Amino acid sequence: MKHLEQIKSIVLFLLVVLSLILTFTIWSYTPNYQYIDETQVDRVTVGEQKKINDIIKPYRIVLREDGFWRGTVSTSSINKMMTSLSSWNASKLEFLQSNLTDGKINDMVRTNNRMTLFFSGEVPIKTFQSILHFEQDDLPNMTFDHLIIDWSKLDARNTLQLFLVSEKNRTLYSTTITISPNYFYSNIASATENSVAYNEIFRENELSLYVSGIDEKFTQFTYYIDDISPELFKEALFTDPSIAKKSVDSSDSEKYTDARSIMTVDKKNKTIHYVYPKTESFLEIPNSDLLYDSFDYVNDHGGFTGDYRYSYINVGRHITEYQLFMEGLPVFSSVTSTRISTTWGENQIFSYRRPYYLLDMDISEKKKVQLPSGLEMIELIKGSDIKMSSIDEILVGYYLVKNENELLHTLEPSWFIIQNGSWTRVTPELLGGVEDGLE
Repeated sequence: MKHLEQIKSIVLFLLVVLSLILTFTIWSYTPNYQYIDETQVDRVTVGEQKKINDIIKPYRIVLREDGFWRGTVSTSSINKMMTSLSSWNASKLEFLQSNLTDGKINDMVRTNNRMTLFFSGEVPIKTFQSILHFEQDDLPNMTFDHLIIDWSKLDARNTLQLFLVSEKNRTLYSTTITISPNYFYSNIASATENSVAYNEIFRENELSLYVSGIDEKFTQFTYYIDDISPELFKEALFTDPSIAKKSVDSSDSEKYTDARSIMTVDKKNKTIHYVYPKTESFLEIPNSDLLYDSFDYVNDHGGFTGDYRYSYINVGRHITEYQLFMEGLPVFSSVTSTRISTTWGENQIFSYRRPYYLLDMDISEKKKVQLPSGLEMIELIKGSDIKMSSIDEILVGYYLVKNENELLHTLEPSWFIIQNGSWTRVTPELLGGVEDGLE
């Protein structure tokens, strides 16, 4: 027992030391957290993502060579031409002229050994440089809707001259491309292999119209129509989808709301409209930034769920639109929307309108429909109450109609006229009862 006190002291000392060791271990312990890579987060998408050169495309190519006109709207031809453009390197962009007249633009398109690419909307050059590469970084803040390629000096100088014309701003810019004649001619032949005879429709003190000179047959399609679930758009568009609440207004209308935004679903027309009210802004946005922001927003969730092409921009109102195409032809409809429209707000989206249907499965027997030639159509219009001077464009497109079986929709080839940004289907009734193959 005489060593009991010593033993107790030693045990107490050991306990104190152990306590200190445990305390230090707890204080200095760092858990082995697993690193979370942001790329592991699955983003909700409704379709495949695309590149901007999939969206910025002309709707028509017209050539003037040896005194004859040719033209095409073929998607494959247009894609080949845009692929060629993306492989070229352009010199410095030079300003040539302002206050262009309609006659001057017509003369430029009409000149021999020139090809003109027609774009639906004004294309900012600072956006287009992602397709056509320039030697300068400080490009001017200009836009164009006609890209004219002149190869008249190619054989002598190995150079092309490109003219960039803005119909809206009446400006003309130019740049040059150094290229071998053999390479260019082989690309021209490839890109225009589907071209047909075209004609210029001259109008006094107006821009000319360009139409096919032959009767063409177009394929009529019938599709099963499928829906992208509005729930999927809810997951893709709302900042926190878990708090977005669904309400049913009627059999044809639903809404999803959180504390900041609202998405309205029009089930009858198969469209959605997403709005983030607090972001509305009227601050000036450069046209290239507006187009990039709009494209990135839609593309981030795979929103280009078809052959949608950039078609319109309104810089003052921050609006950008994209038109649905099928087989190289624009699609119009009275039963649903065929456009995607964005309105940009303060550093983010303010309004987003779009269809949520998909033309899923073609079940048609590839019926061929023969339409009057462009020349015949012009003569029919001249004999109607429609003023030729009021027409901004005339073209063949598809008219999307709903069948008796509402799961089926048909794309009917038709002639359309564009006036002040609005389309009108050319029908016998519009022409005063003259059918002549229109229906």
